[in-house]
Amino acid sequence: MIIDLIILGLVLFFAVVGAITGAARQVAHLVGLAVAYFVSKRLGPVFAPRLAEALGTPLLIGLLVGSVLLFIVVLVVVRYALGALLQRMLSGQDPENRGADRFIGFLIGGAKVGIIAYVLLSALTFVEQYVVVAGRRMGLSPKGSHALAFARKHNLFEMTQFAALKDFVQVAQLSADPQRAAKLQNDPAYKALRQDPRFQKALRDESLRRSLEQGDHRALLNNNLILQLIQDPDIAARLGAASHAAERRP
Repeated sequence: MIIDLIILGLVLFFAVVGAITGAARQVAHLVGLAVAYFVSKRLGPVFAPRLAEALGTPLLIGLLVGSVLLFIVVLVVVRYALGALLQRMLSGQDPENRGADRFIGFLIGGAKVGIIAYVLLSALTFVEQYVVVAGRRMGLSPKGSHALAFARKHNLFEMTQFAALKDFVQVAQLSADPQRAAKLQNDPAYKALRQDPRFQKALRDESLRRSLEQGDHRALLNNNLILQLIQDPDIAARLGAASHAAERRP
């Protein structure tokens, strides 16, 4: 509960700061968040293998650290560049009349801190849930926090970086069922997957069999082979297409 009060206090504080600063800089910050998110989502998987190797960590940690670092760097660059441009554009004939500018700045100032807190809490709960040290999960977050509970239920990294995991599990399940697999034998996406040696190797992985038996699909994110597979844009697209085809042909 304490962390919720801290976040609320920060939101209100930076909302007031946003009102003082004005909307121009706040809009620049909001655009920076969007651009930083897009860039980190696209380039995070590209830098993850090298970063994981340099840090001596699993690929999952390399992906998480790389995405967060890219997010921060791009956010700072876009914020200051666009902020300077908007201030020049918005300085009209009466620069003293800043009522609307301050009000919008108040709203955006609070929103941006809320977004940043959500990203950081998502990273914290993601590490806590998926990173295992000495056979135990890392207990980093305090209990009883509504903000952390929300981040666990609606985790940003799960919904974006690993959305293809659900498609992979569905395709793996139907591949193990000869009758269901036969219905997709002429589907282009499924045929391409069956011909991909990486996909075939993943299907033979022992951890996949255990995960499907136990229903613990999230544990697959600790498997570097499967993680690399679902991070491949072409494979992810084929998994999605095959999954949708399977839903149309129950």
